[in-house]
Amino acid sequence: MLARRTLEVPLPECVVLNDVDLELLKASFQALVALRCEKGREWEGLVRQLKEDGWTVRWGLTWRAEAKRGEDYEEATGPTLDDALAGVAQLARLDMAGRVP
Repeated sequence: MLARRTLEVPLPECVVLNDVDLELLKASFQALVALRCEKGREWEGLVRQLKEDGWTVRWGLTWRAEAKRGEDYEEATGPTLDDALAGVAQLARLDMAGRVP
C-alpha cells in the first residue's frame, strides 16, 4: 500500500474559512491533482493536431451546477460557482413559470 501524501497550503491570516469553504477547497485541489496526474495524455496529441490544422485551442475548468425535483432536471455551467448556481436557478425559475396557469 502506498503511503498517503498530504500537501499543506498556507492561507493568509485574514482568511476565515467555514466548513463549506474547507470542503470546497479540498474538493478543488483533489480535482486539480486528478486532472494533472491522469494517466492518459492523449489530449496533448489532439491539441497539437488541432493547432497544426490552424485551430486556436483554449481550454479551462468550469463549474457545473444541477438541480433536480422529481422528473425535472436543470443544469448550468459557468466560470465561477456563483455563475453556475445563478444559471441553474434561472432555469429552474423558468421551468416553474412555464407551469403556472
